[in-house]
Amino acid sequence: MKKLIAILTFAAVLTSSAVFALDGATIDNKKVMDSFKKEFVGAADVSWYTTSDKYVAKFTMKASKVTAHFDREGNLLATSRYITDTELPLNVITRMMKKYPDQKIHSIVEYDAEGSTTYVITLESDTHWTVLKAESNGNLTKLKKLQKA
Repeated sequence: MKKLIAILTFAAVLTSSAVFALDGATIDNKKVMDSFKKEFVGAADVSWYTTSDKYVAKFTMKASKVTAHFDREGNLLATSRYITDTELPLNVITRMMKKYPDQKIHSIVEYDAEGSTTYVITLESDTHWTVLKAESNGNLTKLKKLQKA
């Protein structure tokens, strides 16, 4: 569980601001490019970013904004994408509606890492924001509750 949280934190940091942006839709690492082309056929508007040991691709695929993380050997480490509530597992959406009936969904990010899928859901009410972590099995954890200004 700690490893998954570490990967999710790492993914969020890289998604929000990468260390170095590369110009164009290609990079100079053939292993990473081959892996990307194999995994994400049909990707459009690709932008690459890099850190000292990782490559990050941001792109659009079937109208979804996607981020993919690769190591230097071309192994896909994690992906994240914005999804809609209709794409959430049924047990997640039903538990969330029961527990937070007065809040509406503002955004959902789906994270896939190490064979496991986790969702970060931001809910909005008139007075505050609630950020949840949901697992595919329906477990919900409140990460933050922020008052609106």
